[in-house]
Amino acid sequence: MDNGSNKRDDETLDSLTCRGLSVLQKKQGYRYSLDAYLLAAFVDEKPGTGVIDIGSGSGVVSLLLAAEKGLTVTGVEIQDAIAEMSRRSVEIAGLQERVKIVCADIREYGSSGQADVIVTNPPYRPARSGRINADQSKALARHEISLDLEALLERSYALLKPGGRFYLVYPAWRLPDLMSAMRKFRIEPKRIMLVHSTMQSSAEICLVCGLKEGGKELVVLSPFIVFAQEGIYTTEMEGVFRNLSLPKSH
Repeated sequence: MDNGSNKRDDETLDSLTCRGLSVLQKKQGYRYSLDAYLLAAFVDEKPGTGVIDIGSGSGVVSLLLAAEKGLTVTGVEIQDAIAEMSRRSVEIAGLQERVKIVCADIREYGSSGQADVIVTNPPYRPARSGRINADQSKALARHEISLDLEALLERSYALLKPGGRFYLVYPAWRLPDLMSAMRKFRIEPKRIMLVHSTMQSSAEICLVCGLKEGGKELVVLSPFIVFAQEGIYTTEMEGVFRNLSLPKSH
């Protein structure tokens, strides 16, 4: 691995919990959250499977999937500066043979029917809801400015091979919108897991796997709890950090 000497003054080099990985992030821009670990853990594919990571950002999900699960990942990121930074993270990790970062608008990227799997942690707030962050990277990551939910599903359907799988992390409060859009664009929801901060709290996010042209049968998995008590992760969350593992019942 590189020693991180290619870090820029406006960046931090942050350690990930799996396999000694590190990722570059902008000091002032959007920074990854637990969502990235949970999404990567939820992806259940054989080593060598080809994946497109839509809106790959700093590349953290791409790195985790390649290093821990042996997948071959193409990260597609619309912001040139973020894509360039994530390429350096790939070099630091020594994963150039498994991860490729492309700077492109997903609406214009690639040809139809090429991807086995798509993963995405997309912007989730409608463009007209709430205050738009003045920081462009945060605004694009959180609000549907360059890519809304329907455009994401429409493009994912086009990019997936027949029977291809679609993995997404999304806020629980938008679950009705997500289910409706997935059905509309013929990516049938097959598995869903609701994630709660504590046993007593409402679900905050959901992890969903869909199948292109799949049959109508949804499995709702056991809830996933992040914290056993304030500041203390559950055993299950520790397993996610350690090696992207989820309980077998999931």
